[in-house]
Amino acid sequence: MTWENNTKSQHFVSQVEQRFNALNPNAATKNQRIYDFEIINRETPELRLLSHNGQNISRTLAYSDLYSFELEQDKQIRNNFENAFYRYEKDIKTHTENLLQKLISRRIDINVNDEVVNLFTTKLLNCARNPFSIHKMLNTFGALTDYLPTSPEQQTPFNRILNGSKPHQKRLCHDFGISETEYEQWLRMLFMLFIPSGEGDLNMLESIVKTGFTDPRFEIGVLVSLYSSPQCLLSDRSFSSNIEKPGMDGFDFNLSSKAFIRYMFANIDEIVSSCKPPEILSAFKAERKKLPRQIQLNYCFNNMELLGGFNRNVIYQSNRHVYCASKTPFIF
Repeated sequence: MTWENNTKSQHFVSQVEQRFNALNPNAATKNQRIYDFEIINRETPELRLLSHNGQNISRTLAYSDLYSFELEQDKQIRNNFENAFYRYEKDIKTHTENLLQKLISRRIDINVNDEVVNLFTTKLLNCARNPFSIHKMLNTFGALTDYLPTSPEQQTPFNRILNGSKPHQKRLCHDFGISETEYEQWLRMLFMLFIPSGEGDLNMLESIVKTGFTDPRFEIGVLVSLYSSPQCLLSDRSFSSNIEKPGMDGFDFNLSSKAFIRYMFANIDEIVSSCKPPEILSAFKAERKKLPRQIQLNYCFNNMELLGGFNRNVIYQSNRHVYCASKTPFIF
């Protein structure tokens, strides 16, 4: 992989995902814009539209040298993660459009597992790379910072993370409220996500996702909620949680201005063990092993109750801003 790149303004929510929420989606990409709302009150909730003309997507949800771990003397060439991110960003448009088209045309009988898993991989990467979630991501993936790359090809860029010229580091740490040690750990964590896992051609990120979707302890549910008008919010954190219960994890992601996707992972063993006698639990596990492994996909259209809950969660859990293709996103 080539780590050298001349991109200075680095997006932490990709432009292609923002363009699915553009207020003028038919305009040339350089002219596409998105409405930016500042969160005034999370509890009410209350938003303030920052510009009636919207913000240019090419400059939105981006930061100078956010992922640069070494700048060359002329500061035109930098080592960063832009090429690694692009590997996933280039396919997200196809996966999103394919999934939505299948659901809109009611072709639910067609296999959508590839889209569902590939979308989750890219969305999870967005969580990991989000500067407003550095503390949370270090708690989630922090164990990766205990490992070192083994091949010389990987060691050279990794050493740049440790020792490279990063004149922007103090500014970033101040702006995001983190220490320089935490910033370095975050860069190391991101680097290790792209290192081969030893499981075929998969890197660490893809291996983590594969485990989540194939671990027999988990039942997985996926819901796509679609709307006839642009109402879905996009978080500056790129995701929101939809459940907080023992043995269960849930993630909501914006797909477009007219759709969001919800993933639910339930550790059945953990849930059932708290309410069943041991002999019944053993029989339950034995029966589950006989069942075919599958992703349960559901979808619905214009369910405003779901939309209200999704948008309120986005507002409550975002850092400071939410984005939309509409000046009046549905909340209440």
